[in-house]
Amino acid sequence: MMNPETLLRDSTTYAVLGVNTDHESYANKILRKLHHVKKTAYGVNPKYDTLFNQPVYPALEKLPEVPEVVVFVVNPSIGIHYLDRMAELGIKYAWLQPGTISIELLEKAKALGIEPIEACVLVVSAYL
Repeated sequence: MMNPETLLRDSTTYAVLGVNTDHESYANKILRKLHHVKKTAYGVNPKYDTLFNQPVYPALEKLPEVPEVVVFVVNPSIGIHYLDRMAELGIKYAWLQPGTISIELLEKAKALGIEPIEACVLVVSAYL
């Protein structure tokens, strides 16, 4: 099982699900934090083309590159639908923020060979 600190330190590319128009939302704070710690991070939300002068992508397969980690900042009933695409793309880590976890999502992730990381990116990044 991957340690969250190790994953955050060693991975370079991320997708953040759930970015939105609220500058202070957790998804947007996480995206900014990943950029601040020199990671490549892409916002994903099918509702927007850009937010805060940054491109937003409608789906994981539309990103300029395949991320190593997908950060879930969406309701588990939404997040579960990203797992099949993650498996198809070979993405091995689903970073599940507090409030994004359900038993169904965890079971499906594990069945697809995706390792769920249950931790807060903002907290873990404080230790880097």
